[in-house]
Amino acid sequence: MDCEAVLVLLWEYLDEELSAEEAHTVRSHVSQCPSCHPAYCCDRAFLELLARQRHQCSAPPTLVMSVLTRLRIT
Repeated sequence: MDCEAVLVLLWEYLDEELSAEEAHTVRSHVSQCPSCHPAYCCDRAFLELLARQRHQCSAPPTLVMSVLTRLRIT
């Protein structure tokens, strides 16, 4: 898998949405590629920051309902 393909799949990889085979391929690539590894580290750090913030800040209930309603419509 080349760098372009890995970067397209990176968010799905971090969200654990890839098949086992695809995840293995992406994991192997980012662990060895000096170009893709920084992107992986940055995106992973961003998701970890969001996870930490989720415990400190929560959206107002009206916003949550608004988003959920819109998601159901589309």
